[in-house]
Amino acid sequence: MTIERVSVSTKAELAVELAKQTDEIIVVGDFSQNIAEIKKGQLNDTEMMGFAIGSGGVGTLVEYGANKLLDVFDSATKEDKKIRKQIERLYTIKRLTTDSFLLHLKQLDY
Repeated sequence: MTIERVSVSTKAELAVELAKQTDEIIVVGDFSQNIAEIKKGQLNDTEMMGFAIGSGGVGTLVEYGANKLLDVFDSATKEDKKIRKQIERLYTIKRLTTDSFLLHLKQLDY
């Protein structure tokens, strides 16, 4: 099995690769700062499992409701919200350099 890896530097290129669910995406340039913000809020699988089990599943419902409420007040464009959700749901984020990040498709780890 070969892993497809591409490099993107614009939001449009990133959106195309996210839609294709490319195995690994290297994000460089100005948009990498947005990836850094997403990484700050992303929990790993172990943390997510601990949260779900520790709250008896109720935490997941509360998180869903809070996210929907925050989306209403978020001033980001529809496209930016879609990109953010795809990255959070489908990819793990790893910092490569100060201005580049690697997005790795989560399903490849299972």
